Amino acid sequence: MAGRSWAKALPLRVITIALGVTLAGCNLGSAPLEENIVLTGAPAVRIVSPLPNATYLEGVAVNIQAQIGNAGADIDRVEVAVDNSLIATLPDPNTSDAAQFNIVHTWTSAGIGSHMIAVTAFRADGSSSEPATVSITVRADAPVNPTLDTGAITQGAVQPPTATRTLRPSGTPPPATATSEAPAEQPTATTAAPAGSGSGEPPIASFSDGINVRRGPGTNFTPPIGAFLAGQTTRILAMNLTGDWYKVQFGITEGWVYAPLVTVTGDTSTLPREAGPPTPYLPTATPIPPTAIPATAAPVSNVNLVAGIVVLDPGTPRCAETFNVGFDVANLGSAPSSVSSTVNLTDARAADGSQQGATIGGFPVLQPGETFRVNMPLTVSTWYGESHTITLVIDPGNQVVETNENDNRATITYTLDRANCP
Repeated sequence: MAGRSWAKALPLRVITIALGVTLAGCNLGSAPLEENIVLTGAPAVRIVSPLPNATYLEGVAVNIQAQIGNAGADIDRVEVAVDNSLIATLPDPNTSDAAQFNIVHTWTSAGIGSHMIAVTAFRADGSSSEPATVSITVRADAPVNPTLDTGAITQGAVQPPTATRTLRPSGTPPPATATSEAPAEQPTATTAAPAGSGSGEPPIASFSDGINVRRGPGTNFTPPIGAFLAGQTTRILAMNLTGDWYKVQFGITEGWVYAPLVTVTGDTSTLPREAGPPTPYLPTATPIPPTAIPATAAPVSNVNLVAGIVVLDPGTPRCAETFNVGFDVANLGSAPSSVSSTVNLTDARAADGSQQGATIGGFPVLQPGETFRVNMPLTVSTWYGESHTITLVIDPGNQVVETNENDNRATITYTLDRANCP
């Protein structure tokens, strides 16, 4: 069917094609196409996220994303290590036998100071890539600042880490509201859904979109301690006295999520009721006559991350071939950003909005007036010959507090070239 293709990426290092052709009258017949794909040499690994020297708060999730090149069918496993200690082995990570693929693993930051992350790919014969490494810094959790009215300064925290092969952002940017908990827009981590809760088992919470996790039942508990990603699940431990917040298992600790945004499996009628920790009320401000503040008064100087230009390389992406998306992130505020953060990228078919690809990129702490080019590799193998729309969202989890959250999004439209897709 024209315009559809789920083919593997072509070409690879060596392609041997045997093709028999017979000509009878005016009809051209061909023998079946046979491909023998052979890759030689060690695989190559590049860490896409986190960025070098990125800073994270202790106890939040660090999304480790790596791109494996010169891969092929005989990639046996990918190992992820922190400070020379193995934290994850991802078996059979290249199910499509592609020449290039991505892996994602989530590590909950632990230990204040510098840490070295390493990713290594292994072939079935025992040979391996050179380890790709990146250094990050973990710092102590900052105290709650009562002058901050919104925003998380943590990077999407999750329950026990789960390896995935692809990312897709979900949800929408959280609305500014003091009465409901906005779901955080985060890269998806696949978590197996549990069976329905039986008698005596705790009910299970699942999340169709990313959702902030807070220290207590209310948005006054700011900043969030992290977030669950779309598709994840966890146990419900209790609910607050009014029943609109659930206390849930959050990795090795506990947190609170807004109940209307949670899908529950099991019986919540027997859950214990808890008041939760004391609410951190904001200090009462001294009333100021309206005439004391001019109508044209400028906002307090702070951070303002702004979406810049988007550049595709090559300019016309080709079906099943990796291309690069360059995206400029600028800080047009008057203060440096507090921590490093991420950019979510999604590729959608323009005709119906269905998602065809996704990835994430990262950027460091930005000084006032500084611009950083985030480069994100992407491969799209579906709906060639049609228009696709790439959407990029800066700091989807709102971990950087800004004066303006409405200029963090950019889009670009392109037509996917058929290239070698059938």
